[in-house]
Amino acid sequence: MSQFYKNIRLSHLSRGDAYLWSKFIDKYPDTFFDIKYDVRVGLGVILPQEYPEWLKKSADFLSKKRIDVVGETKRHIFVIEIRVNAKSNVIGDLLSYKYLYELSFKPIKKVLPFLISNTLEADLLITLRELKINYIIV
Repeated sequence: MSQFYKNIRLSHLSRGDAYLWSKFIDKYPDTFFDIKYDVRVGLGVILPQEYPEWLKKSADFLSKKRIDVVGETKRHIFVIEIRVNAKSNVIGDLLSYKYLYELSFKPIKKVLPFLISNTLEADLLITLRELKINYIIV
């Protein structure tokens, strides 16, 4: 079931992720001047040539990676992953989405990964700090 925030459909966010996003955006409403949700990046599945065109298009569209939120400021583009009770495995998503966004859209502004969560495991916090990845606990 889709979640909504102030009449904006948050297509693929879980109820918990949508709750964390709403807490963040209510607390920091002017952080981004442009926000996009459910941003597809990467290549997706490529089916064999003999498959029908409609099926190849559907497979491509449905299998691409999806970034929760992309927020833009005057100087940066933030690729935002929202995760309830974030653990170390989120690092792979944060780094992958950053690079896939850059490959897909070729932005001029610097792209930075950004994590929003309600809690961070200790090992994740160490890694976020070491890699200089932006995060916030809401």
